[in-house]
Amino acid sequence: MGIFDKFRKREKKDYIEEIITKLGCDCSVIAGNDVKNVMTRYRQALIEGKREGYTPLIIIPSEMMVEIVDSEIGKEYLPENRASIIAKSKEIDVKELLKKLLDDVMPMEEDDDIAGEFSIEEQMNHFLSIEDAINKKIIIAKVPTDKPWEVAAWVPMGGFNECPMPEEQVAVFKYWYEKYGATPALVTQDVWELFVENPPKTKAESELLAWEQFGFCGDIVWQGVGTVNSLAGTLINSSIWYFWWD
Repeated sequence: MGIFDKFRKREKKDYIEEIITKLGCDCSVIAGNDVKNVMTRYRQALIEGKREGYTPLIIIPSEMMVEIVDSEIGKEYLPENRASIIAKSKEIDVKELLKKLLDDVMPMEEDDDIAGEFSIEEQMNHFLSIEDAINKKIIIAKVPTDKPWEVAAWVPMGGFNECPMPEEQVAVFKYWYEKYGATPALVTQDVWELFVENPPKTKAESELLAWEQFGFCGDIVWQGVGTVNSLAGTLINSSIWYFWWD
């Protein structure tokens, strides 16, 4: 087999079996080429999970995702230490953390208008990352916890570039779940998407949340909507929150 044949074989590999094995919980595999079907399946799983005590999580497979859930990669985040990640999260003052993260991403120049003008934007009704998985299969994992924020301890994606550490994600997700009913619903190697049952309904609420989200994930403003108030305009009555770290 030549080097290019090996490369093509590697490219065709979907990594699904490895991820499911290393994750260690019940999973189903579905085609990602029907966005409506994926959203329907997720909502059904969300309802069922509340009844049966699990949290559904869509995982977009990749080679990097195998490493993220691999118990042999990074001793700090071994599956048996999921409890340790959760314990660390409980020691975090979330409001102080969000304030620190916001300070870290604020522009250096005072004349940079990062706030911008508020305007209502079109709301998304599906997870954006599904669009990148149109020709792939995706995983819906039944993570065995009735505390949705804990899925960030099962898939410890974080700690690179400006992406918060897994325990910080757990803490922030708990805070947003209790305030907005926001459930971590989809994960890739550099994305979290949340499904939100009680989104902000006023301009003031959405602006406050937008500043929190900007601190948590500066790239959604710096490389996304451009200003914090533009972000706020996407959050009113929106059931989908998107976070991406470059």
